[in-house]
Amino acid sequence: MSPTKLHSGKIMITEVDTDKTEVDSFLAPDGNTYLTIRSVVYDSWIIWQDAIPFEKDLRLMLTQEIYDNIVELGTRVHKLHQSLPGYKALTESPFDFVLWFDPLDSDPDWNEGKKCRFMIKDFTAEELVYFNTLKKANKLEVKPMTSRLVEAKIPVKQL
Repeated sequence: MSPTKLHSGKIMITEVDTDKTEVDSFLAPDGNTYLTIRSVVYDSWIIWQDAIPFEKDLRLMLTQEIYDNIVELGTRVHKLHQSLPGYKALTESPFDFVLWFDPLDSDPDWNEGKKCRFMIKDFTAEELVYFNTLKKANKLEVKPMTSRLVEAKIPVKQL
């Protein structure tokens, strides 16, 4: 039987046999294989499945620099999330990431994992932009895309 991709909630499962399922994984640049349900940042709701392409062949384009960019951006988004009211009371992920690392995009922000688009349950884009301004130590550019969707980017380092 050929593998079939199924989306179960936020976890992608590859169905190999009706009696067996294999949780999705990826090869990191350090040579280790990790589950895509692993947190990008320790103690965060942000998982690798949010950041990397579903297509396994595109994941092979994940270099150490891109991996580091994803972790840095994930850390900054996580810090923004920690500043939101109700952060500690959550029992499930409030995130809905719609775009992150896209190795086929010509824009380096997308093909190097420096930019992502997401929504956080119960918050408007305007509120996320506002709470980001309160975190002075957290360098993250956040701009609204729709009433709920924001785009977050690692700011260009000033010399």
